[in-house]
Amino acid sequence: MKTQTIDGEMLIKMFRYGARNLEINKKIVDELNVFPVPDGDTGTNMSLTFTHSVSEFDKIEILNVYSVAKTASSGALIGARGNSGVILSQLLRGFAEGCKGQDYLDIELLGNAIKLASDVAYKAVMKPTEGTILTVAREMAEFAMAKINEYDELEAYLSDVIKQGKATLQKTPEMLPVLKEAGVVDAGGQGLICIVEGALKALMNEELGGEMEIHLSSGDKFVDDSYMKPEDITFGYCTEFIIKNASAVDDVELREYFNTLGDCVLVIKDDAIIKVHLHTDHPGLALERAVSLGSLTRLKIDNMREQFEGKETKKEEPPIPYGFIAVSPGEGLTKLFKDLGVTRVISGGQTMNPSTQDFLNEVDQLNAETIFIFPNNSNIIMAAKQASEISDKRVHVIPSKTIPQCIASMLAFSPEAQPDENDQAMTAAIANVATGEVTYAVRDTKINGLKIKKSDVIGITGGEIKFTGKSIQKVTEDLLNAMVDEDSELISIYYGKDVSEDEANVLANEISEVFEDCDVEIHEGGQPLYYYIVSVE
Repeated sequence: MKTQTIDGEMLIKMFRYGARNLEINKKIVDELNVFPVPDGDTGTNMSLTFTHSVSEFDKIEILNVYSVAKTASSGALIGARGNSGVILSQLLRGFAEGCKGQDYLDIELLGNAIKLASDVAYKAVMKPTEGTILTVAREMAEFAMAKINEYDELEAYLSDVIKQGKATLQKTPEMLPVLKEAGVVDAGGQGLICIVEGALKALMNEELGGEMEIHLSSGDKFVDDSYMKPEDITFGYCTEFIIKNASAVDDVELREYFNTLGDCVLVIKDDAIIKVHLHTDHPGLALERAVSLGSLTRLKIDNMREQFEGKETKKEEPPIPYGFIAVSPGEGLTKLFKDLGVTRVISGGQTMNPSTQDFLNEVDQLNAETIFIFPNNSNIIMAAKQASEISDKRVHVIPSKTIPQCIASMLAFSPEAQPDENDQAMTAAIANVATGEVTYAVRDTKINGLKIKKSDVIGITGGEIKFTGKSIQKVTEDLLNAMVDEDSELISIYYGKDVSEDEANVLANEISEVFEDCDVEIHEGGQPLYYYIVSVE
């Protein structure tokens, strides 16, 4: 049976199958990362992002392809993890734009949505690199647009679009020499193929290891009144609800009306849905006006004075001038960050990149006039920046890719300086520290002319694998030899949880003898997977 159109119900099934197929194959995608390091987690990040995306489908009020696509996009935006997850969220955002105003997708509309997905994702990346997921998405989109008029059924059309994507994926090693040397295709591109192949399975009504069931807890409350004090309560009832079928409603006029009934008014319009929050002594009047405009759902009225009766309340502290959020992969590093003045720490880094929502949660809980975020991993920077763009607070992202860069940035901070001045100084401090990492290979590969065997010790600096061997200490010494120059003054060593203090001291003593002109510091980092993180200043 030929399929001519995709409706909202089918699109949900296609998204779910795509998420499930990616989940099944995420380890394979992880193994395609160019670096054979144990934190190569492109597949995991994309899977976590897309899983959060489809978990939002239970909230859909109006079932059509646009509501489904937009819900998926919004879920991915908040749940994005790692660079690959952020790019996936942008692909979904563009796809949703292509579905705008549509109840169904035919071949022409689907092709346009695929094209917009690629366009939006490209615009979101400052310096797009060919030979990546972006290239796979773009060439699929170009094929989809060129062939719109040559098909009369969606199954054949989407199948050939995927064939084009696979062909492009196989060419990625020719576009990126680093892929060719490692003997792999692009991991993000493979993840995208997994998603669209799963979607095609759903369209063709083929089984894919059973239906996926996802139930993630997500509260309906979109305004947090938990920090209020009793004396703040001018109007007694916290009133929240959603007005459905309200596309024709003037939200500005509605907001003005609700302001006559109370305070803390929020009226958020999202196409045909309006979310409302206000504090009022007359919730009935608010509901009467709302029900005249559309049907109501998720209605909640709380008596705030009653909630505070008998409760001890603390005097709200004024905001601090500056707050700092840093991602830490180990307990020792967390303690070090706290000693340096970092306000809040997010556990993560290797194998588990914090999501956009994780950063937003920390930002929301930090009562500071200006907030600085340190991602401390190149694969986390995009999610942190996405959170800063979404938040209504003043948030600066210092693009730290390593732990030593974060430490150098914190030391460059001046409480007397203005936020923008601190941003410039802290970002500039990153360039003054060289970082090295010592870990192990998770597979056989060849890169930078080095033949690497699984479980070999590898030394990384400047984003490249420079040394390999069997001895952790020898590789670390080789790495530092390459990093130290005549201007170097300080060597810092952070040992991981798989290295004992005695082993770290032996290395530090050896390093002190080799580099007599440098001071050598040793710290317990507690990070997993990486035996040592070293820095040279």
